Amino acid sequence: MNKRGYAGAASAVVIIMLLNSFLPAAVVADSNIKNTIKGYDKGVSWANVVPLKKITFVNFDENSYLDDYAYLAAVPTTVFYDKTSGKLFSYPLLYYQDPYPMEEDKERSLNARQGIEYFMEDWMSYCNGELDGMTLINVPESKVKQWSSRNVTEIKGDDPYSIAADIALHDWSYSDNAIVAVVEKNFSDNVISYSNRISDSLASSKVKKKRLTLPQINIITPNFVDFSVPEEYKYIKARLWYPCFYFAINLPGFFNAVNISFPPGDPNLELFCKYNDQWMQVSATFGWNQKFGMDLDYTSTYVYSNGPWRAAITDVPTHGIKDRKEPIEVHHTLGLFAYGRYGTFLEALRNNLNVKYNIDITMCPGKVVKLPENPPYGCRNVTFKLTWDNPSIDLGFSLIGPSGEEILTASEENTNGYQEFNLSQLGECQDGENYSICVFSMNNVSSEVHFDIDYSWEQGIQKNEGDSLSSATEGAVLASTLNAPLLYTSQKNLPKSTEDTLYKLGVKHIYIVDIGNNLDSEVLEKIKRIATVKRHFTTLKEVYNAIREETRSNDIVFSTIDSWSYWYVNERRPAGEYLGALFIGPAAYIAAHHGTPVLIVENHPRLSSAVVWHKEFWRRNAYNPNAPQALPSVANMYITGTRVYDILKDYGFDRAGMESIITVAGQYDIGITWDRMFFGRATPGRFFGSPVDTGYWICRNVFYPALIFVNPALDPDGISLINGSSSHRRALFPWTKLGLVIDKPSQEEKFKYPVLQTFLCYNHRFNERGSKYWGWKYTCADGMIPGESPSFNAIDNGVRLKYEGISGAFFPDFTSSEIIPLYLSRGGYGNVFSTNFSAVTTNLNRGVILWIG
Repeated sequence: MNKRGYAGAASAVVIIMLLNSFLPAAVVADSNIKNTIKGYDKGVSWANVVPLKKITFVNFDENSYLDDYAYLAAVPTTVFYDKTSGKLFSYPLLYYQDPYPMEEDKERSLNARQGIEYFMEDWMSYCNGELDGMTLINVPESKVKQWSSRNVTEIKGDDPYSIAADIALHDWSYSDNAIVAVVEKNFSDNVISYSNRISDSLASSKVKKKRLTLPQINIITPNFVDFSVPEEYKYIKARLWYPCFYFAINLPGFFNAVNISFPPGDPNLELFCKYNDQWMQVSATFGWNQKFGMDLDYTSTYVYSNGPWRAAITDVPTHGIKDRKEPIEVHHTLGLFAYGRYGTFLEALRNNLNVKYNIDITMCPGKVVKLPENPPYGCRNVTFKLTWDNPSIDLGFSLIGPSGEEILTASEENTNGYQEFNLSQLGECQDGENYSICVFSMNNVSSEVHFDIDYSWEQGIQKNEGDSLSSATEGAVLASTLNAPLLYTSQKNLPKSTEDTLYKLGVKHIYIVDIGNNLDSEVLEKIKRIATVKRHFTTLKEVYNAIREETRSNDIVFSTIDSWSYWYVNERRPAGEYLGALFIGPAAYIAAHHGTPVLIVENHPRLSSAVVWHKEFWRRNAYNPNAPQALPSVANMYITGTRVYDILKDYGFDRAGMESIITVAGQYDIGITWDRMFFGRATPGRFFGSPVDTGYWICRNVFYPALIFVNPALDPDGISLINGSSSHRRALFPWTKLGLVIDKPSQEEKFKYPVLQTFLCYNHRFNERGSKYWGWKYTCADGMIPGESPSFNAIDNGVRLKYEGISGAFFPDFTSSEIIPLYLSRGGYGNVFSTNFSAVTTNLNRGVILWIG
């Protein structure tokens, strides 16, 4: 169970700290540990943290692992546990990067330098403008002179062994313990390729179509109808529609400015199947019918389980996937006007008297074929191609993961006898598991159809490489926990720099982290002659347990050795990959603060396979989040989430309560849906961007309790900010220029503990007014009705008084622009309003506690 909150949301920490009146007049770091020995206990770390006035920069190299090894070796110097005081002593560890030479505006996403400068501005303020120490690893001092330090140490090297040794000798004069991780400097560039073909056939069969009809009930309560999917059907397409007339006006710049349907309706569709004796939602559609008309809702899904299925309709907005095969429709346009109908004229007319919704179910016959072999460790660049001998038949196929999740489907019609898709990676399987291919027909098959499945992949990263990176990563966290230096050895040779350092530090006990048991016996014996080998970790579970035995932490940190897939501003899709840019360094740093190991997903078959759907889904849909296909599959999130928690349970992470889960990875390397699937079971958070970005954002997170007090917004005397104007409309011609009355112009004002609010679009009296249109009120999952349910909290008193004249305490309605400021003012914050861009940026730079947009 997690015992401390995760400070991913700055507002939560700020509120806790301010409401407890934790407001010293000046909080800055002193140069001596004794003056700040108490530390702070408000942050994310597993023990109280004592910040030190220091910093370490590691030169970022996106083309090699040298910077990753150096960063990891620096982790136990920048965050270490002192058993005597029971405190973590820590200071920031950052990647250094020069400003990116941007040629196009879209390349702003590659320029992490500005984030470094913003962080350093705050850190230098906390340190009273001067650091006690700065360590530069392959960074010239001339590049950091703007940040003053009493002492500057430069460490230069071109191999991980000497760099780790120099770091250890700089930060330790002696040490009873040392961690030695088994790593290799260079790896083979050989790419192992594999290809194969599966041949099979589909017997003659017919597509099964079924129409389900449900009455319109005009309340948010779902209306269910059951149906059954026979064994021979493997893929389902479903469509929700109803007969109606429609009329629309499309003004330039205002698509569907007016859209009216007769009869009106706003349904959405959900599909469920009986899975492991429980009802599982497999697919859903939603959108906004009152804006876009009588939308057609389409969805399709792999048949996760034959037998009982269920469809549900709720009258809330829907988006639809346009399909070519539709019921009878008539559409006309006349200039800006559009009109027509869905269904026959008689159906649309009759439906105005008694509205009924139609769900058209299409069941596609097919078969599931298991892949005869499983992907290797580090499987990359995967291709599947389906071909068949009868081009008049439309076949589709799906890749099914080892847990039964639908990873990817190709189901285009009229493809002239082939379907194909490519994946960036596949994960491993456990013993007895397989990937499968589901082949299905989208129309009737009168005679047997023969098909071939050709597939290929490459082993992009071999196990030996993964073992080295994992040993260094887990070794860094273990070293931080034991307050010991991290050194490196190769598998077949103990470097002289490492050997000399062990002697110079007087090391008595050595902990070897050797994931995969790759260390040569002769090297092991040589190490034993230097000092006692207290532990020799060869499996991940051993080192995981060793870390958590010291900290008793149950937090979880996920990362990947998949190199960073970069992206450009506004394009929102992968643009390329930097093969040497990894996230394991920043992941190890925050893991050390949480007192927990780093779970690298590639190292565990269940994790490496569970992450595949999330990665592929996000890479294909992030660029257009409003598209219907951008709705993530609940079934896939449930199935892969269950697979993740199975391994967490096996490793002892799944205890009572909700765990904190942190993912440190690029958004296109571990898809964003990965974090979303843990809600309700854990408290998830994510650091993404480039490895450089994650470094300074993690430091902001870790040192937030210290940095917040150098924010000018916490000046008890207040701060001057630009506040927006206030106005009202006259009753006569209110929407003309003459109807606008400026009561107070935008001007400089003084605020205490300001929260900046930029409301561009927001809900206003949603349940009070919206219920008159919809016929129902929004109800929360716990049964609370905003604007109606009573509250027993004094802070909720009077929230209905202004518009309804009702006194007392209630759960507030959705009136963002008024309810948010009301609660902020009751919490002791100052409300600042601005929608002007220059005023917003000025206020942010001057200092606010929180920005709400």
